[in-house]
Amino acid sequence: MKHKYKILLLGFFAVILVDSIGSVASKVLNFDYGNLTPLSMIIYTAIGFFSAKHGGLKSSLIFSGLVGFFDSTIGWKISLLLNANTGEVQNLEITPLIWLITSLFMILYSAFFGLIGYGITRFLNIKTRNM
Repeated sequence: MKHKYKILLLGFFAVILVDSIGSVASKVLNFDYGNLTPLSMIIYTAIGFFSAKHGGLKSSLIFSGLVGFFDSTIGWKISLLLNANTGEVQNLEITPLIWLITSLFMILYSAFFGLIGYGITRFLNIKTRNM
């Protein structure tokens, strides 16, 4: 398996960890699950950074976007199943349209942080492969 695909799988695994541990912790420790958003930003940026080293800008955007999509589908489902403490936000009925809009937003949102990760490689003058 190519190294960049291992990075993608690590991104998926990181999302599962944050969403599952975060959901349980938010209930037990009584904090708003939304406070974990910076961890997701770090994951997306790290995916952009590490995938840039092996595949350039294109890989950074695609892989971070895929991790964002995974987070908005599987990650969201995990947090719902584990009854994450969402604070004042009530869980609304999740229709296919809401899933679609959320997923599209998360793809763009995570790709933006992937772009930041790529930018860090350029700022640090780290060689990237353009594939």
